[in-house]
Amino acid sequence: MPRPIHLFTFVVLMFTSLQLAAQNWQPYPEHLPQFSFSDQQLAEQWSSLTGDLRGPLPTADALLADAQRWPDAYQQTAKLLKQKAGEDERFAVFSEGLEGQEAAYAYLVRQAWRLLFEGRFQEARDLGLSLGPAGYFPGLYAQALQASLIEADAKRREALLQDVIDKTAAILPLAPEHPMIRFGNAYGKARILDDLSRSAAMGTGYTSEVKEQLEQLIAENGRDVYAITLLGGVHAGIIDKAGKMLGRMTFGARENTMNEMFERALELNPHYPGLYLEYARALEKVEGRSARRQIRQLLEAGAALPARSAEEALLVDASQRMLADW
Repeated sequence: MPRPIHLFTFVVLMFTSLQLAAQNWQPYPEHLPQFSFSDQQLAEQWSSLTGDLRGPLPTADALLADAQRWPDAYQQTAKLLKQKAGEDERFAVFSEGLEGQEAAYAYLVRQAWRLLFEGRFQEARDLGLSLGPAGYFPGLYAQALQASLIEADAKRREALLQDVIDKTAAILPLAPEHPMIRFGNAYGKARILDDLSRSAAMGTGYTSEVKEQLEQLIAENGRDVYAITLLGGVHAGIIDKAGKMLGRMTFGARENTMNEMFERALELNPHYPGLYLEYARALEKVEGRSARRQIRQLLEAGAALPARSAEEALLVDASQRMLADW
């Protein structure tokens, strides 16, 4: 049985959230394509927006199915919403609990996802985290995107990512096998490692953890293009910091595995611009200028893709900016 998580834990997490929320996040750039999704458009485009890897569209039926699979998460959500019903009019409908109000709750979760896809990351985060475990998915996803694609200050970026790690670790006991929680935890660790020096990265203990987490996710779902892409980048990061020989002997990191991961991801979803950017960055770390031609080809391909969301627009823009340096 998973270890229960108490409401007090959520209060502590929410306090940390309020500290981060009090900071004004740098907004999504005005010069990039702007996005707006109605509830109907979100439903119609859910598959393409999520790559079918962010769970089903949040509906009452989907929520009830999750409640059967992860009852602890459902019960914790019900307690949290009932508590918040007297504090925020948006949650007044939950004054008697969550039972019978699943459709209203699912609508709020969809709104958090909508805000994320529109590039309103801080709003997505604040709404998502106020909704309990199911809202953590879009909320922390938005925070991770803010840290990785917008935040320029290294300390603020690390704080945002460490918060993602802490929160996913805290809710994991409610649904220990949930792939999105586990991926979010691995993503935060991988991005923090990217910014650290060799000695600092090795001192975190994250290197082996994140590699093992991603390998397990891929073993469970061989079509998880996000986990596959991130694992390719992790191999590159290890080689970059530890060297090819030490990276292979100590962590099992290999350049050929890196390439296999990215090629596999491109076969699965050639329309996601993040793949091209991450592959180019990995080649830059491992091969440098000797891979200039392939790096440029990847960046040109990624920069030419049409963006379907704010996340993808940021990735296309990042590809274009990196291409200018090559």
